[in-house]
Amino acid sequence: MALGNNAFNVVGAMLLGQFRLGFIIFGIFAFIGTLIAVIIVHEPSNLAEQTAQPKEKKRRMSLKDLESIFPSWHVGRDYYLALIGKLFQGVGNFAITGYILYIMTDFLHGGNQTQSSIQLINAIMLVFGILMGFVAGPLSDKFKVLKWPVGFSTIFLAIGALSLFLLRNNTGIIIYAFAAGLGMGIWNSLDNLLNLEVIPDPDRVAFFLGIYNLGNTITQAIAPVIAAAVIAWFGFSAIFIVSFIFSLIGGISMLCIKSVKR
Repeated sequence: MALGNNAFNVVGAMLLGQFRLGFIIFGIFAFIGTLIAVIIVHEPSNLAEQTAQPKEKKRRMSLKDLESIFPSWHVGRDYYLALIGKLFQGVGNFAITGYILYIMTDFLHGGNQTQSSIQLINAIMLVFGILMGFVAGPLSDKFKVLKWPVGFSTIFLAIGALSLFLLRNNTGIIIYAFAAGLGMGIWNSLDNLLNLEVIPDPDRVAFFLGIYNLGNTITQAIAPVIAAAVIAWFGFSAIFIVSFIFSLIGGISMLCIKSVKR
């Protein structure tokens, strides 16, 4: 996550003046990466599986049927809080990272420093992302803490967004990079473990993890839409308030989980 999200943003910033070449280079990376993933995974063939039985006559899905798929709030409360936290954290994060180029050019008026500012932010986030990958897990295991670091990692994103809104200069950029880098590093290290702890049905782990991980794709899709609407209505400065509010709600949702003590 750290290498993909941050290291290649550093490379991408070098290609701001040659964006066509950048599309070609990253298109090749995506193609090769997909082939490597297919080779590594070795998904087995399903040709030997029995064909599905004829389906029963269709009927309307009742509320009871829906509850058999998605448990009630009483049963799945902590899982739903983790899912809410994931969605709000994602919007808070991608609302800024998805517009970082335009934030630098149109909001902070970075001019010739745009490339170096983007590289600085992503370099700091890359270092924290890799560092937390080695540190956050072992420390969580040693001190038996999980909910607190995940919850506060999202609040760090809120602090970073607020620093950009208030300072609007290089100091704000550096504070954002440190806060967001620390937050995302901890989050990427521990959030899936927290989700495993709150899954309401141990016999359907893959289903609940699949729904939870939709938070990665859905938020990347809707965050730029929300950000674009906010910018059009209220201007660039409002994007940081949106990121602050969403990240804060995400962190509080995580901290409200009861089944994981700390």
